[in-house]
Amino acid sequence: MRAMVAPCFNSFNYGDRKWFYLSCIKVFFVIVVYTLLYVISGRIMYDSEKQIVEIPTIVVLTLCILKVKFITNDLDSFSSETIKIVGHQWYWEYDTSQGSFESFVQCDKFIVDKPLRLIRGLPYHFIVTSADVIHSFHIPSLNLKMDAIPGRLNNLFFCPELYGTYIGYCAELCGVNHGIMPIVVEVVDNYCNEHKV
Repeated sequence: MRAMVAPCFNSFNYGDRKWFYLSCIKVFFVIVVYTLLYVISGRIMYDSEKQIVEIPTIVVLTLCILKVKFITNDLDSFSSETIKIVGHQWYWEYDTSQGSFESFVQCDKFIVDKPLRLIRGLPYHFIVTSADVIHSFHIPSLNLKMDAIPGRLNNLFFCPELYGTYIGYCAELCGVNHGIMPIVVEVVDNYCNEHKV
């Protein structure tokens, strides 16, 4: 029986890092403010008229700019492969480094003709979008969910840790055949060896 939630990257993932960085910024901000107040007046003054707010504001703005730069630019360097996922009515299209293919539902509601194969331990960058209406790329057992919106590229970073076949679905009501739009992801040891068989 496979695990219900597969960890992304490691136990100290991006969500944890966000709160860790935010806590560090808060501590740094408090230390800087109290140090400045003490240095300027010789004692900590709580008068709002005599506090200098320009220096802490500049420090916080600098930290925010650096953090935004980290979030937007540096995350892509963690991924080894980029996969573009396009939602259509009512199938998924995957554009990988090995080529582009479409994944259609078969006779059973949760079987597709071409599942998305990922290598265990390899970090991926998913670019999720839609060609027609709003879809939602959702695989609950991998803790993945990203909306596919026409004209917008949404980014999702993921590293599969456990082998297995994972089933997901479109989590946005996208039309008549919304219920037959499954997502099947196979996490394998080595895609090249698996592809040759």
